[in-house]
Amino acid sequence: MATLYDKKGTEIYAGRGKYSHRARQMIERREAYTRSEEGALSVYVPADQTPEPQRASTLQEDARTLKRDAQELGQQLGLGLDEIEVRRETPEGVLVAHLKQLMTPSIVAGLDSEQAAKLMQTISYWMLRQHLTVYEHDELVRNLHDLINGMRVPSNGAALLNRDSDAVRESAVNVLPGSPTSNVYNELWVHAFLPPNGHRCRPSVSRDNDREPDMRNDGRVWGEPALFEGPEFVCQNLDAASNLTTFRRGRHGVIRVYLPYNPRPSYFQNNDMPHDNFRDRGHLPEPHINPESEPWEHCLQRFIDACAFVKNNERSDLRLFIHRGAETPQEVIL
Repeated sequence: MATLYDKKGTEIYAGRGKYSHRARQMIERREAYTRSEEGALSVYVPADQTPEPQRASTLQEDARTLKRDAQELGQQLGLGLDEIEVRRETPEGVLVAHLKQLMTPSIVAGLDSEQAAKLMQTISYWMLRQHLTVYEHDELVRNLHDLINGMRVPSNGAALLNRDSDAVRESAVNVLPGSPTSNVYNELWVHAFLPPNGHRCRPSVSRDNDREPDMRNDGRVWGEPALFEGPEFVCQNLDAASNLTTFRRGRHGVIRVYLPYNPRPSYFQNNDMPHDNFRDRGHLPEPHINPESEPWEHCLQRFIDACAFVKNNERSDLRLFIHRGAETPQEVIL
């Protein structure tokens, strides 16, 4: 048998006879060493006590991997099969997943991020042309967010039917202007035509003794058409967004700016139709804004520059989308 030493190189066993009580304890604690021909010490492990190889993953990790593999297999093969069994051997035994048990979450469908954004853009664009006031526009956006959040694809990993496997699954987004929240989501939506947070005309609720809330108390809520007043708010909202701590730290991966005006002259404007036709149809004539020279173009460029700075210094995957009117959202190359 080999001569044994402690970690300081002091001999604890001469290589013959029985182990002393101290030597046995040190061998069990892996504190006994052998010396190589070069004099280097290495831990002594008896031949009958060779440790079993340690597993590279935990049982929980194996189970999660099995579930993911089964879900991917179900999506690739379709959901018409009665049952598929997937097995995986682990040191604790064989894990088995039955695809039939996974069918229910696999067919869960809902709005992904881009679909939710397009729905918000379309509804808010057309509703603004129905004589909405500033207060009504604010209420519309808030209620739309409540509605859309409940229609999103669950963020618990459920499969997305007929969608890319890497589609974003967010349960909500951060909104500006909006109520302060400690929740930070991947997306930040800036509704540029809403009165900014802290604005003197920001919608508010007040109570006078025990009376019901007066939503228009003291004229603090504007009753003017939101489509006409909205352009006055754009620069303040963009500046507020660029100063958010979460924005500057790169906490948001997708930024969406909503500018719900029509960037193209309408059919009626091109054909010199009277504005009364708009009123007959319940629509407002839109204020003239030159799409080549937007009144907020300098503010928007500053915000784009701020996004580029964050992308270059904090978050390399940052993406910025501009939602103008009802047109296809424009992704800005940062």
